[in-house]
Amino acid sequence: MEAYKIHRDIACIDLKSFYASVECVERGLDPFKTPLIVADASRGGGSIILAVSPFLKARGIPGRLRLHEMPPIPDLIIAKPRMKKYLAYSRMVIGVYLDYVSKDDLHIYSVDEAFLDLTPYLRYYDCDALCLTRRIMKSVYQKTKIPSSAGIGDNMLLSKLALDLKSKKSKSHIAAIRYADVEKDLWPVRPLSKMWGIGKRMEKRLNLLGIYRVGDLAQAKTGTLKKLFGVIGEELYYHAHGIDQAIISEKHRDTKPVIKSVGMGQTLFKDYDATMVFPILLEMADEVCERLRFIRTEAQTIHLSVGYSQETGGGFSRQMKLAHPSDVPHEVLDAVLTLFDRFYDDAPIRRITIRATKLQDARMMTQLSLFEKVERRQKEKALFESLDHIKRRFGKKSAMRLTSYLDHATAKERATMIGGHHG
Repeated sequence: MEAYKIHRDIACIDLKSFYASVECVERGLDPFKTPLIVADASRGGGSIILAVSPFLKARGIPGRLRLHEMPPIPDLIIAKPRMKKYLAYSRMVIGVYLDYVSKDDLHIYSVDEAFLDLTPYLRYYDCDALCLTRRIMKSVYQKTKIPSSAGIGDNMLLSKLALDLKSKKSKSHIAAIRYADVEKDLWPVRPLSKMWGIGKRMEKRLNLLGIYRVGDLAQAKTGTLKKLFGVIGEELYYHAHGIDQAIISEKHRDTKPVIKSVGMGQTLFKDYDATMVFPILLEMADEVCERLRFIRTEAQTIHLSVGYSQETGGGFSRQMKLAHPSDVPHEVLDAVLTLFDRFYDDAPIRRITIRATKLQDARMMTQLSLFEKVERRQKEKALFESLDHIKRRFGKKSAMRLTSYLDHATAKERATMIGGHHG
């Protein structure tokens, strides 16, 4: 096992309740003393709360509630999301990180979270990883007034686990997990979904094998895990031992990342039924195909996931193989509608996701059916490629289907948003 261990000093820094903290700072308020949530109240009670201030978190208010689920709070501030503002703050924070480390030793994990490889800089700053992390966090606060927390570890995995599992309990908001701490700090963790990289589905499958704690996973047979879950099973075994061989600087040396799927999903702001949902499915099929064309790929398989309203619960998630790889909207839409007609059972719809998988290079030769209308297909591809150029030059709203102007369509409104929210 020792042969697989790399020894670095990695810090994983997270900006606390980032969106909510930005809104507090913009108002000259202390995030730790202000009852503030980030949500678009104009969309009604079904609007999702994107963030709650550290003040509310400390009082047990979870994130990701819907607005109507929010308990009554005196003097509550409801801030409308401002994605451009959050991205501007994120850029400022990244600028602080780059004051301390090279871009090759910085990995941006999300808008509010990043990994920094401090190993090459400890001698230069004449301090250990804890001291340097504290100094960086202090600089972030001085520049932006945004509070942060951090995890430190021998690799990216351990630093992320230190952040998720221990930093919240630390007075300094900094915690560390080293290889020597794995058995004590990591193995007792349950449920398994608290472990970075294990979702609810994987947790259920592992539970069926009698694996409930990370320690159980560490004692499992690698052969069995690999047989059942493939390479992921083997990776989970090593993660349970705190082993992760990814090095940040090597991530930057990778050539173009391998894109395995393209998709989009949206949460609707009211319940939809079968008579209302067609414009949404058409718009989403168009957008997925536009993304396929942008990366010059075609999809062999189309996946449709529909989630029902919270009151009803449930939904379905199904996929089907296309007759041939495609980035043509009507072919993708046909598959989506087939899946919808086959599996939808008249419940109120609140969430839709369309995903294209098993991608191949669009320049590869495709064997079409003898009955395929090749001329129509070529004209449609040429038309949508032209529309792609228009949208990239003049904006998404410059070329839209007439169906996007129907009452139940959403593309027109989404075209003005960043990350699903108004800028």
